[in-house]
Amino acid sequence: MKIKNIITVFRRELGGYFNSAIAYIYLIGFIAINNGLFMTQFFLAGRVDMGPFFGLLPFILLIFIPVITMRLWAEDKKENTFELLMTFPMRPAELVLGKFLASLLFYFISLVSTFGIPLVMLLSGRPDIGMIISGYIGALLIGAFFMSIGIFISGLTKEQIIAFVLTSLTCFLFVLLGIDFFSGFVDGWIPGLGSFLENYVGALTHLVSFNRGVIDIKDILYFVAMSAVFLLLNGFSFEGRLRPKAKFIFGSSIAVCLAGVILFNWLAHDLALGRFDITENKIYTVCAASRKILANLKGPVQIKVYITPSDKMPTAFKSMEQDITAKLDELRIASKNKLRFKVFYIEAANLIEANKRQNSQVQGVEPAVNSLEKTLQGKGIVPFQVESIDRDAVGLRLIYSAITVSYMDKNEEVLPRVFPQNIPDLEYVLISRIVKLSLEARPRIALFSPSRTTEMHPGADSYQALGTLIKNNGYDFERIALTQSSPIPEGTNTLLVINPGNLGDRQLYEINKFLYQGGSVLIAAQGFDYLFQMAAPQGMDVSPNKLSLDVNRLIQKWGIGINDKMLMGEDNQIINLSVQQGIGPFGLTVPIKLPNQIVVRQQFFNDKASLMNRLSAIFYLWGSALDISDTVINQSQLKKTLLFTSSPKSWQVPFESGIIKSESFVFPQTGSPGKFPLGVMLQGQFSNTFAGANVPGWPDLAGENKAEAKLEPKPGKLILIGCAKMFSDQLITGSGNLSLFANIVDSSTLGDDLIQIRSKAFLNRDLKKLTDAQKIWYRFLAVAGIPLIWAIFAYARIMFRKKEKAFYLAARGQ
Repeated sequence: MKIKNIITVFRRELGGYFNSAIAYIYLIGFIAINNGLFMTQFFLAGRVDMGPFFGLLPFILLIFIPVITMRLWAEDKKENTFELLMTFPMRPAELVLGKFLASLLFYFISLVSTFGIPLVMLLSGRPDIGMIISGYIGALLIGAFFMSIGIFISGLTKEQIIAFVLTSLTCFLFVLLGIDFFSGFVDGWIPGLGSFLENYVGALTHLVSFNRGVIDIKDILYFVAMSAVFLLLNGFSFEGRLRPKAKFIFGSSIAVCLAGVILFNWLAHDLALGRFDITENKIYTVCAASRKILANLKGPVQIKVYITPSDKMPTAFKSMEQDITAKLDELRIASKNKLRFKVFYIEAANLIEANKRQNSQVQGVEPAVNSLEKTLQGKGIVPFQVESIDRDAVGLRLIYSAITVSYMDKNEEVLPRVFPQNIPDLEYVLISRIVKLSLEARPRIALFSPSRTTEMHPGADSYQALGTLIKNNGYDFERIALTQSSPIPEGTNTLLVINPGNLGDRQLYEINKFLYQGGSVLIAAQGFDYLFQMAAPQGMDVSPNKLSLDVNRLIQKWGIGINDKMLMGEDNQIINLSVQQGIGPFGLTVPIKLPNQIVVRQQFFNDKASLMNRLSAIFYLWGSALDISDTVINQSQLKKTLLFTSSPKSWQVPFESGIIKSESFVFPQTGSPGKFPLGVMLQGQFSNTFAGANVPGWPDLAGENKAEAKLEPKPGKLILIGCAKMFSDQLITGSGNLSLFANIVDSSTLGDDLIQIRSKAFLNRDLKKLTDAQKIWYRFLAVAGIPLIWAIFAYARIMFRKKEKAFYLAARGQ
């Protein structure tokens, strides 16, 4: 094979693209459709993430790649230049490679021309550049694969339309085989076949890693092997076209090559060939904090995985064992074998059969149940139901997918249910359990949040979900009333004070005492609640209800407090509220968007504070600004860390009873100081503000206040946030609010290492607050800017070729 011949064909084919208007029309159409479809939802989604772009691209390529390849051989055959081409002193392989590389370069230019989207993202947020690069690499590889199919099919016919249709259908088949839903459908009829085709034949499965920001060698080998097979078959079709039984030999070659490449993919699938995590924060690589924690362990950690065999799993769960063991093997290597794991296969069918036998036998006769299943039941591990598709019907299947963690002589930690969506967080979940097992005592969290029913918001307690979240993360949890009968429990590491309302002197004393002795405290409280009522002309009347801020009596002595004015901001979010009016017996839910429904975006986070590391935007509903006195903080010898602020387009409104005036919802013409502090952290030795005085008595007890017992001072931590509503059951599930709460609990209780591990999780990168003019300009830049440049270039090149032709004709005297 001669490189010179390949280059000759390459130049001829590439010139054929750019010497006509077809190439420029294709480029402009490709950019406009891809970028246009993406930009229609970009500002609505509010995230600088190219995942939707790369997710849609393979389906767009089903049309655009056949347009490129349909002429490569079919045109030569139709114009009767094919046989002439075959007489050239070139091997068929050289012709195939030359045409393929020219079309691939043209596709690469088309792909690069969509760079307007990454550019817009850089201007409007903080995208993960590594994820964008890997996504483009995956797009190039699947394009090359489709290109090889197209050039192969183009060589089988002289009709370009037929080549276009057959290429589109063949590429669609490879896309379809890689879709989970189709795989599950096939598995429902022939168990295992759909998963086999998805893993070893389907194309989309091998794009997943690229779209996540991981370059996996196995996925590269898949695309290279599949492309090579179709290019090889293209060469075979020309070399043996005149031989006896050419069709039979060619058909056999197709069967052998496809079987061989599927076998190759099957062999490579389970090999550890390496991968490169190029995401910004190395999301899919073991964190340095995890390595540090594992290195400091005094003994080995034993992890046991109890899972149903993959051939008995529904399609969505078939890769669970591989995904779990891959992560555990990474942790094992990082721990230098201090972490060990073992997989136990167990089928829920055994338990079902045992129960059937027990129901059919006489009373008192014990059925023979697997001893492992009995042991697992004692640990709280039981099979659970998941959806499965069997023969066009959605059914249920019982499976096991559980993990236990044991360390030295401590009680075993149990994760009774592990789902595919839990895999990205598996490192954090396991390491956090290991950290808690390595401590002398299990960490304890106490929550003080008085349940109250108000006229404005009647109903049950709004902060029940916090306890569930804390217990699910492996902490001991207790909710307290902060009374004599329900005080702060002995051994509590962190105290959460959420929406405290009225506080007596003794309750303030208990909080102060806890801080003074080295405890960590989160205080989340706001100055106002609101009542909404439909009314004309603006459609909604809003009335504020001033809440008690007794907590200020304590924390103001350390230089911080919650402001008593209403906070407004132009960056806000829609909420749906039930209003008093209704239709018959039914309540009415209406969408509301007001300036007190504040969204705090990443650009207003303190990136240097570990608590705020890689958080999504948080919803600061009806919150208040904080008052901070640096002078008092310095006098108290405390270290201050500002966590986050409001935007410059925020303002405060003095409280007045009754309905809020409409002008209060508009940014003041006189401007505003803006960027009000919303979250702050103090660290150091807190003073005992009750020192020298008698300990306040409990309100329900008679008698004199008693003298205070001697307390041992230790450095503590106080986090103050001017919003309690953001941690309510309705809002805590928001990704930013939940991550902030989890960071506060972990940091306050166990230190910052766990935050570093959790911060590796995929981040919803939010857009900056943009003006309408900026949105229009960015949309023009992404959709029309690059096509306009190509149009100008095309016009200039066409004019140049016309002048060149005129000069040539003039030189010949014509």
